[in-house]
Amino acid sequence: MRPIRPFAQRALALFCGGLISCFAQAELKPMADSELAEVTGQAMITLDGLTYGGFEYTRVNIGADIDLLTNIDELRLGNYSRSGANTVSSQPADIWIDNFALGRIDNANSSDATIVPFQIRDPYVEFAFKVNAQGVREVAGIRLGFGRARGDLSGDIRSLTGVMQGLVTGSASTAREYYMQQNGLNSLTCAFDFNCLALSLAGDTEIYSEVQLVKSGTGETTINGQPINRATDIGVAKGDSFQTDNALLKGILPLIAANNGDCKASGLPACFALLNYKSIFVGDRTQTDLNLGGAQGIFFSLQNQNVPWQDLAAANARFVETQSGAFANFAKTGEGANAIYPFIVSLYEALNGTARVPTCMGQGKGC
Repeated sequence: MRPIRPFAQRALALFCGGLISCFAQAELKPMADSELAEVTGQAMITLDGLTYGGFEYTRVNIGADIDLLTNIDELRLGNYSRSGANTVSSQPADIWIDNFALGRIDNANSSDATIVPFQIRDPYVEFAFKVNAQGVREVAGIRLGFGRARGDLSGDIRSLTGVMQGLVTGSASTAREYYMQQNGLNSLTCAFDFNCLALSLAGDTEIYSEVQLVKSGTGETTINGQPINRATDIGVAKGDSFQTDNALLKGILPLIAANNGDCKASGLPACFALLNYKSIFVGDRTQTDLNLGGAQGIFFSLQNQNVPWQDLAAANARFVETQSGAFANFAKTGEGANAIYPFIVSLYEALNGTARVPTCMGQGKGC
């Protein structure tokens, strides 16, 4: 050990002596109940502990609102060789997003440019610990999560691993127009094409479907119980279909608009490349109040083994099962009619993709 020099010793003694004298002169006095009643407050940083499934968790909660405008040239998490027959794409990383950005800039090319930040409320960092075979307590995983989040997420999404559940909704007439364009049909020839005729009969009926990470070409979300990792597509899962609340079509639409394992529904694409969506709005675009419009339960995690993470957005004490590697969680909250999705895209956007919102002054992407 390096010896402490005389000057350092004197300085340290002076510093410690000053602290002691300060505490020695301070007198603790009890506060009256009337004084305590007038004082309110909440810790900005709190700690929570939990034990579950052989894991011990420590969560650092930050009680704050954060506004972000950030650009990252390349975001790669879980960049390693992953095994798993038929469940892993050819991409090299669990999560790979080029030109990743949070937030946007309105009027980016003018002097009136305005930053519209990505809003985060109550972020937290959580550690998962587990005792290994040698009896040593070690870190098994770490995650960064948000109590609520709202705003634009942009990037060239090359692969995602985890849960990403959204809602696609739009008019059947939008689907009909797209189908006719893709198949070279007109109003006359449409009548002799079963899918086109079915969409014509649906008229302007609103149709919708849940979309999630799927295997390209089939729409499978799992194979032999194993989830699809490093997904390159999002879409209507195999066996699922577009739905409607129209009483006349409610029983018929699932029969003609289901993904039967070919990534098509009523002749339309049911699986879509993630690269088509350059910007996605997270949360409810119509609700500017973060308490009402912020998506819940979002987190990113890294783990060296399969780790269950507590779903802080769920009413019950459920856990999100994650595999070794990187994981992104954009899951819906609630079920059925009470389901709230972290993002909603129109049917037109699902079929045609979305453009990137400006994330830099005077530029579309990158800074």
